Amino acid sequence: MKFKNTIQSLQKLGGNVVKEGRGVLKKKKKQTRQNTLYNDFDYLVTSSKNSVTLEFEFGRAEDYWQFVDEGVRGVGGFKGRGQGSPFKYSAKMPPRQPLINWIKNKSLKGRSKKGRFITNESFAFLIQRAIYQRGLERTQFFTRPFTTQLKKQENKILQAFADDLEVELNKTFKD
Repeated sequence: MKFKNTIQSLQKLGGNVVKEGRGVLKKKKKQTRQNTLYNDFDYLVTSSKNSVTLEFEFGRAEDYWQFVDEGVRGVGGFKGRGQGSPFKYSAKMPPRQPLINWIKNKSLKGRSKKGRFITNESFAFLIQRAIYQRGLERTQFFTRPFTTQLKKQENKILQAFADDLEVELNKTFKD
C-alpha cells in the first residue's frame, strides 16, 4: 500500500514539532556553542509495505534531551525547577567535567566572598551543588509542541490515511 497522503501529513506534523521545539529552545536560551540539541533535533518519516512511521531524532543529544525536556528535581526541596519531572537527583551529583568545559567555553570567572578569583574546578563545584540542590528547569521543548500539533492535525492525519486506504481499495477492486 502506498501512503502518499499519510506521509505528507506526518511530514507536516514532524516539521511543525521541530520548528516549534527549536523556538522553545531558543526562547529559553538552551543553546550552546555547538548547538547539539538544537541542530540534531529532527524527524524522519519512513514507510514500508504495511506501515508508516514518524520518528523524532536527537542525534548526539540522545543521552540528555529528556532531561532538558522534563527537567530534573533537586534534592533541596526547592519549588519550581523540575517540578512534576519523573527525574530526580538522589545520591549522585551531576558530572563536574561538562560544567568545567562549559565555564571555559563561556569564559566565565567565579569569585570568592572576598572578591578574589577562584579556580574553574571550584566554580564548577559551586554550580554542580546548586544544580543538585535546586534541579534543572523544565522546558518541554518536545512534549508541548508534539501534543499541541498532534491535537491540531489528528483529523487531517486520519483523513489522509482514509484517502490512501480508499485509493488502495479502489485499485484492488478494479483489478
